[in-house]
Amino acid sequence: RHSPPCSRQHTMLLVLRRHARALPLHSRALSSSSSSAAAAATTIPIERLVNFARYPIHDTETKAYQELVANSKESLFGTGACNLEGFLTEEGVEALQAESVEKARLQQLNQELRLSNVFYSEADQSLPETHPKNTFFSRKFGALRDDMIDPNAAVRKVYDCKDLIRFAADVLGVPVLYQSRDAHQALTINIMGNDEELHWHFDNNHSAITLGIQEPESGGELEFVKDIGRENYEAIEDILQGRDHGMKMGEYKVKEGALSFFRGGNSMHRVKPVYGNRLRLVAALQYHDTEHAVDDYEKTQRIYGISRENYMGSKDTIQFAKASSVGEKMRVSS
Repeated sequence: RHSPPCSRQHTMLLVLRRHARALPLHSRALSSSSSSAAAAATTIPIERLVNFARYPIHDTETKAYQELVANSKESLFGTGACNLEGFLTEEGVEALQAESVEKARLQQLNQELRLSNVFYSEADQSLPETHPKNTFFSRKFGALRDDMIDPNAAVRKVYDCKDLIRFAADVLGVPVLYQSRDAHQALTINIMGNDEELHWHFDNNHSAITLGIQEPESGGELEFVKDIGRENYEAIEDILQGRDHGMKMGEYKVKEGALSFFRGGNSMHRVKPVYGNRLRLVAALQYHDTEHAVDDYEKTQRIYGISRENYMGSKDTIQFAKASSVGEKMRVSS
């Protein structure tokens, strides 16, 4: 007999301080129906959120699990991305939308006044003006940070699921995988509305793991340059300046309910403009192969504009999981 999926939930209640920007009372008020739906989403167990029948990540001893890991690894390391459509159940998608859409509308374009380069680093005045380190973009999107997301939210249940963390460790080929300790960025939801986009950038970890919550009416494709390399400055500059570069580009669309792996640490990427009134909502699940991943105040301030008095730093408690015997065998033999 196998334990129920993700039955080993964390026992401590993670209480997060909230430092969302102040909003007028009328803007913060949700309709009673939306509030009820959002509240109901917090009571749905993980077994009804994740499609364990299609993706048996809880059952590591089966052939189906071994094939799932092998196929996911082949896609991720071969093409640069792996998309597991239908990872969430229909009820799971509805729950994540119910708890996220209204909150997201209140935070649209809350990143608009922030400027970032592709590395999320500071400028380097010793380099030419067109160097990638000195090319900055307006952040034309919004974000629900970790400290804005309810401790009992359905999306956090998925993020905390130890079966998912173990599966991710197996796919990424690491012996242990940890949640980020960053109190602002461990779990975030990117928000893009009409004519909004996410600039070219590299991720801070080797591979990004995202969860599709809601698709826009059109647009919002993730475009990437597989394994261009963070120090390939000439090619990066050509792309940023709109010059011929000869690099092969790829793209995919994040579907509602899809779990996606993407090698964003070494592959420069962007989200193309979104069109229509329906928000593009994608959760970013931050996992690392070290247990103390957290950005310092200076970087957090550059990215999110957090004041020093509101900077929360590192979480005391996080979830982690060791690779399964399946993942360990694949890692050793690779």
